[in-house]
Amino acid sequence: MADLDATKTLYLHIGHYKTGSSALQDYCSRHADDLRQQGYLYPDAGRPLRNPTNHGHLSLSVARQHGFVPPPWYGEDVAADDAYAALAAEIEAAPETKIVISSEEFVQLALRKDPAAAIGDLARRLSAWDTRIVFYLREPLSLLKSWYNEVNKGPVGTRNFPSFFNGMNENFLSQQAIWTRFADVFGHENMITLSYGEVGLAHIEGFLKAVGCAHEPAQPQELVQAAQPIETLERRRLAKAAVDFGMASFSHIKDIGAFQEKAARISRDFDEVAGRAGLAVRSKLTSAAVIAHYARLLAPLLPDGRVNQKEVDNLRDMAFAVEERDPLLARELMETAHMLRPDGKRIKARLEEYRAKLGVNP
Repeated sequence: MADLDATKTLYLHIGHYKTGSSALQDYCSRHADDLRQQGYLYPDAGRPLRNPTNHGHLSLSVARQHGFVPPPWYGEDVAADDAYAALAAEIEAAPETKIVISSEEFVQLALRKDPAAAIGDLARRLSAWDTRIVFYLREPLSLLKSWYNEVNKGPVGTRNFPSFFNGMNENFLSQQAIWTRFADVFGHENMITLSYGEVGLAHIEGFLKAVGCAHEPAQPQELVQAAQPIETLERRRLAKAAVDFGMASFSHIKDIGAFQEKAARISRDFDEVAGRAGLAVRSKLTSAAVIAHYARLLAPLLPDGRVNQKEVDNLRDMAFAVEERDPLLARELMETAHMLRPDGKRIKARLEEYRAKLGVNP
């Protein structure tokens, strides 16, 4: 395949997850004819039956060869060689010199046990074309909140928010390893890195501009993947939990210090890669911010009177454990415990100490 047509440029949009990929794919699929008028091909090859706007066959067929288990929605068994042969045939027959491929599942190649081999396999399959990688970075706290919301749309509820964060792959949130591993294989000069923040028409415009397409979208773009309301998210999660209320509402954090250090590492790594990519966005993720969002998720449950008293004790004790190392985290933990147990004298007294020390009003 290497001698097929190196004069054509292929823009490989690899995600990240929760950066408006579905909206881009939906638009490019519905406006493929408009894109062709500008010399851009959005191929039919590589699109799954159950999700026909993206090129999931191209990403998932390779990822599966490197140990990834495809998501439940996929449900097909297409060989990578067959998927890429169909893509090559369509590109070869097309007059367009620019090709756009999109699937956020390409990110999974960078998260495999041997990411260099997985991404190298992809690069070999795309070697016939001048390939550029399009990757959206998303601020980690925002990404974490959105991913928790998305995963809890499924049939089974996850662990609670602090436990969810505690168990997450750091590379998924920091995005540094994803960017670096693709850049090392395809070349840093071939990375087109964007900061996710726009939605709707502005998001589409930004993507098309990044790949050099002069098409100007004029049709309003509706949200393709709407988030669950925060007011009902926890109630729905608990209703779907595979374990009892006591387990589902408990923060399973064995080491609060490690929890704090994990958030700090993710933010540091994200800021580093954003700087390397020339983006001004910086991480807002801290361990205190994770607990603050947890409190916002819990607040709508208070009128129901469903409070896990063991979790209150847990939050209180974690605050005691970290109060010297991280006063901000200790305060957020105790604020949450106080919200859940407003009459707790020991909690209230220590919280007042934290607030006074930090100069924070109630």
